[in-house]
Amino acid sequence: MAIKEKYGIDLLGWPEGVPFQSPSAITSVEHLWTLRDTLKEGTCRWAYMTRQQCIQYQDQLMQRQNAREVVGKACKSAAFIDLSDEQSDEDDM
Repeated sequence: MAIKEKYGIDLLGWPEGVPFQSPSAITSVEHLWTLRDTLKEGTCRWAYMTRQQCIQYQDQLMQRQNAREVVGKACKSAAFIDLSDEQSDEDDM
């Protein structure tokens, strides 16, 4: 997602049956070979998006965000510490 949004580049022809993820996260040797073969053959390749495709992609992202759909990696939740007990202990001193 980030590469499409930031650079206007799309990955075309990802092989069927291979989960779409970073190649470093692929644990199946068969999936790695399939991806490698499609990249070597050129059936899976990077391509620049047209200006119109970039605009359409931005619109799709905005619609998904407006629908409260998580787009991209979810941010790590901030940890909240309840200080109410500590403050009440300090008040007692």
